[in-house]
Amino acid sequence: MVTILFIFWTLSSVFLTLNVFHPLAKRRSSSFFTLLISFALGWLVGDLLPQWILLNSGIALLFSFSDIFSQTLGWAGLVIHLCCWIILIIRLWIILNLPARIDQQLEEQLGSIWQNSSTFFSPPDNFLEVNWHSWLNPNSILEDPRIEIIRNHVFFEEDNLRLRLDIYRPRSSKKKRPVLLQIHGGAWISGSKRQAAFLMTHMAAQGWVCFSVGYRFSPDIKFPQHLIDIKHALKWIRNHAKEFGVDSDFIVSTGGSAGGHLAALMALTPNQPEFQPGFEQDDTRIQGCIPVYGVFDFSTPFSKKTPYPSKAKVLKMVCGGTPETEPECYQQITPANWVSKKTPPFLLLQGETDALIPVQETQAFWHALQSKNRRHSALLTLPLIEHAFDIFPTLTAQCIVPVIEQYLLMLHENYNKQQGIK
Repeated sequence: MVTILFIFWTLSSVFLTLNVFHPLAKRRSSSFFTLLISFALGWLVGDLLPQWILLNSGIALLFSFSDIFSQTLGWAGLVIHLCCWIILIIRLWIILNLPARIDQQLEEQLGSIWQNSSTFFSPPDNFLEVNWHSWLNPNSILEDPRIEIIRNHVFFEEDNLRLRLDIYRPRSSKKKRPVLLQIHGGAWISGSKRQAAFLMTHMAAQGWVCFSVGYRFSPDIKFPQHLIDIKHALKWIRNHAKEFGVDSDFIVSTGGSAGGHLAALMALTPNQPEFQPGFEQDDTRIQGCIPVYGVFDFSTPFSKKTPYPSKAKVLKMVCGGTPETEPECYQQITPANWVSKKTPPFLLLQGETDALIPVQETQAFWHALQSKNRRHSALLTLPLIEHAFDIFPTLTAQCIVPVIEQYLLMLHENYNKQQGIK
């Protein structure tokens, strides 16, 4: 029995290591649950590697109480586990060197405006500079004495409906602070306002006020109600700008996955009356957008040539049908259909080994942005990066979040120059 368990443990370790580098669940044939498991395992093993190694070490210790390591099989299994760990550590070393490659890409795409931009937060140059404390204890980022976190503040109330947001802000009382509007992911059917807390706590420490917005989920509602909820939050932020010391004229949206999609639509659909019923006259323009592993394709999942059945199933819930039965909804929900010359700058980030969103989806939206010659916009495709890489302050997040910060500061510095503000 011990031998069977040991073989199972060893083969599982190999399987999970391979899944980090190439998701083993196929989008064409896998159920939503299977894809979710493939993503979750690839993300946990790849990004939470120290915890994974500790877990495996504990399991090895338990096996040491048997006689498995007196056999060739036992030592061979340990060698296999060690090789898996080494391969995963090499992946982390590649990620550790990713910021230099990203910086080069952004210099090529943005030119001097990127070269001259400032930053407060540098990614680690080596493993000794990694913030191991926050990696091993993600909640530690919430204890930063420089910031204040206000949970579950009601921003919209109607009948039995109450929509809430979380506020991350610096403790100092300076006015006219820039705003980051964070929209969580969860396939429009779930999710938590606490996603991307690493980015928000960091930006709050740098003087930004971050609002993490909650919204209603499908199948209880259909699109565009999700977007309307977020626009209510934007209206509330502008109406309470003085109370929270924010600059209502400089707001950037961001979000991951479905949140990245909604963040994109916030930037692409300013003052569209169909998306702000009852407050059509309120200004819903924003000054930039950073979708992280966002969803942009809403038609090809239903195609026989490019089937994605699990995504199609979710979209049916979100839109109340298929592109054939609900053509107007699918027209509205597709970000590329809203790109115009008035579109604000975008920074698109997408992992190349994302189990849920293919990199080609983000690249296609990037081409739509380029067709309108959007200035100060950029696309970053990230090798060996999985979905949801920014949820916890892992090494991956510590290497990529500083890039997001520098882009936000670049947009704000450019805005200040345009306004004649020093």
